[in-house]
Amino acid sequence: MSRKEFVLLVSRAFALLLAAWVFVDVTYLLGHLFPLFHHMSLRSALATTYDYWTIYYLTLVVFDLVRIVVLSLAAALFWKCGPRVEALFATRQDDQKPSE
Repeated sequence: MSRKEFVLLVSRAFALLLAAWVFVDVTYLLGHLFPLFHHMSLRSALATTYDYWTIYYLTLVVFDLVRIVVLSLAAALFWKCGPRVEALFATRQDDQKPSE
């Protein structure tokens, strides 16, 4: 197996790990949406501000969404395995000094 094939294999394996984390975060997102909608439905029509639990679950939902987007972009980047990703996983042969 050549160095390039090995780097591609490691990069794709890491992309699959990131995709699994995205799946886990989607399940957390669904678990945080239910209490958010529950607390938003309990709010009075005359209230102008949200209560603590609404803000708490809204923050969790926003951070879940950000994490899903970032992990999805990283997984796509590692799946393509461009030159930058290749440089992350493998050192160049030119950088090594010859042994004496």
